[in-house]
Amino acid sequence: IDENGIIGCLNPICPNCNSRKVTKWDIYSKNIISEEYCGEIQIRRYFCKRCQKTFITNLNDHFDANSHISNSLKEKSWEIKELGWSSLRSIAKYYEIFYNIKISHETIRKALIVIEGNEINYKLPKLRGYYGYDAQWIKINKEWKFRHALYDIVQRMPVAELFAEEESNEDVYYLINKYTEPKNRIAIVTDTKPGYSTVMNELRFKRHQYCVFHFKLNLNKIIKDEIKKTSVEIRQELEKTYENKSATFIDEKVEEALKPFKKEIKYSLQLLYYVFKEESFDKAESYIQLIKSNMINFPEFIREYIEEKFLPYYKSYIGYLEKPYKGKLDDTNNKTEGYFRSTMPKGQKRKYRTLTGVINQVYHQGNGLIKNQREKKKNEKPKRFVR
Repeated sequence: IDENGIIGCLNPICPNCNSRKVTKWDIYSKNIISEEYCGEIQIRRYFCKRCQKTFITNLNDHFDANSHISNSLKEKSWEIKELGWSSLRSIAKYYEIFYNIKISHETIRKALIVIEGNEINYKLPKLRGYYGYDAQWIKINKEWKFRHALYDIVQRMPVAELFAEEESNEDVYYLINKYTEPKNRIAIVTDTKPGYSTVMNELRFKRHQYCVFHFKLNLNKIIKDEIKKTSVEIRQELEKTYENKSATFIDEKVEEALKPFKKEIKYSLQLLYYVFKEESFDKAESYIQLIKSNMINFPEFIREYIEEKFLPYYKSYIGYLEKPYKGKLDDTNNKTEGYFRSTMPKGQKRKYRTLTGVINQVYHQGNGLIKNQREKKKNEKPKRFVR
């Protein structure tokens, strides 16, 4: 800054031809907002004698092109957004309180846009090879879209995300293949959607773990539907037999008639779910044989479900117990789903009008989560080993 308050270059060089044969030309005025100063500044423009072109003093280290807000001030809005779900107007209020600067919420909205396109790369320096993959519905301007996420379950950090029109296996393959290297594909846990196993085999994962929670969830839904169906059938028969009896009387009779059926279901589930409590893969695998020999006592619909959905893939359900993966690979996809809930809770999923708004919101929340995890690791006390 010279004696007249004009910002210029000490040794001006033409950015077009790299010539030093330049002279002062005129002055360019610009309104700026920064932590140190708000108002108009004067910037020197130069003329190159070689290429006959003009250029102004480069301020790209402090201001982005066509932006009047300093980069350092923008970063403050990113940090605030990473802390939680602060609204644009709340962030504007923070600037006014702490810096005595008035910024419109629209200006802050533009400052928060750092991701263009439909992908997020969190650029983790090192991946551990153990992942969770899941997809989430998000409503954007009254239309539902898919949010695909790849999550490092060892570091508890997001790796990358893709926002797409649908949940196709091609998108799953694309996301994982782009943001992981073959040498870093040890194991991955997903839900039980059709096609995932084919994709993970193509990506050469050593172990593809199915989410045990989703298996139980699907089975419990079938059980609930079957109990409801059986209850209706029993009720219809009882209403024919006891035409003049009250609804309360019929309800009691229905519950009484369902008890043996529910008892069979409970026995089946206790026997089946115990396999997930075993401490080793070999014990769990041998327990599978016990299940097979006792399936004759299971209700028919449970037996059919197990034969179709569990037994052919049982190794994918108990893979987390194998020695190479034990303690690193999870039996459920809860960590990835927890990441979804923290970065886009149910109450926020319908509020966005543009894809850009959603992606940048998720990006800032994901970055905040990564920073928190790194802080936790720094503050963790080193483990003490006792001989």
